[in-house]
Formats: sequence, C-alpha cells, structure tokens
Amino acid sequence: MEYNVKIDKVDSENVSYDSSAECLEITLEEYRHVTERANKYDNKVNIMITFCGIFFAFVVTLLDKLTELPFPETTKQGIVFVICIIIFVIISICYILSMILLVIGLRPIKLHRFNPKLLIDYSLWNKPSCQANMLAVKQYTEFVLANNDALEKSYKKIHTVTILMSIVVFFSFLEYILLIFA
Repeated sequence: MEYNVKIDKVDSENVSYDSSAECLEITLEEYRHVTERANKYDNKVNIMITFCGIFFAFVVTLLDKLTELPFPETTKQGIVFVICIIIFVIISICYILSMILLVIGLRPIKLHRFNPKLLIDYSLWNKPSCQANMLAVKQYTEFVLANNDALEKSYKKIHTVTILMSIVVFFSFLEYILLIFA
C-alpha cells in the first residue's frame, strides 16, 4: 500500500527553530501505522483459517460423494469419473498449500522496536533533546522501512492463500455439480 504526502516548501533561510520534535512525531505516527498493519495481518490470517475450517466440511462432503460414485460402465461415465478425480486432486493440493501457508503465516512477524538503551549508550541524558529526538527519528525511520518489507512479504502469503482458496471454492462447486449429474 502506498500513499502520498504533500509537503509545502519551506524557505530554509528563515527556519531558525528546532524541528526535531515534529520529525519525531511524524516518524512515530508512521511507526504506529506499521504496527496497525501488523495487527490487521493477524486478523486476516485468523479469518482465513476460520474460512478454511468451515470449507473443510464441504471438501469432506465432496470426498464422501466421490467415494459413493459407482464404477463407470460407459465411456461418458468414465470421462466424468476421471474428471471428478482430477478436480478433487486439484482441490486437495490447493487446500493443503493454503493450510501450509496459513500455518507459516501464524508465525509472529519480527518487527523492529526502539531500544531505549541507545539513549544511555550515547549519553543523551545530558544533551539537548533534539539529539535524542533525531536519534529516535533515525532509528524509527529504519524500522519503518524494514517492518514494511517484512509485512509486504507476509501479506503476499495472504494473497496467495486467497487465490488458492478461490480455486478450491470454484473447483469444489464444479465438482459438486458434476457429482450431482454423474
């Protein structure tokens, strides 16, 4: 997800105040945004797991109907039988891949966090606040970029699961229709 921020031009010659507090606030707001995205990711994984769990019953029903299918006696029945088997194999593979990706998606995303020990390491307790602010801005900016990369990789898994489950749903209903008329 990308978004644009408009920044008005500032005449650098007339700027005589410390803007480190504003920079820190902007950076912290962006860090909060990344943290919210991480929380939304967890919710999406849980929703997908619930959907897959509910849909599992439908897939098992298909398997039950498939096993009750009589052995084909004509060429037409044989073609339908083979198509049903192939479709069920596709459904099974996509479903299993979805579940594997969701289990992998359950692992926590390692987000970078600010280490307050840096304030002590740099002896910032007896220096102007702008130095502490700018250290935090530097750290949080690096963390936002790294955390966004980690989140993008995780969201790609969710998109892949969504595509796989769309295939499962489509082929499941196709299989169901074939089994009704077989």
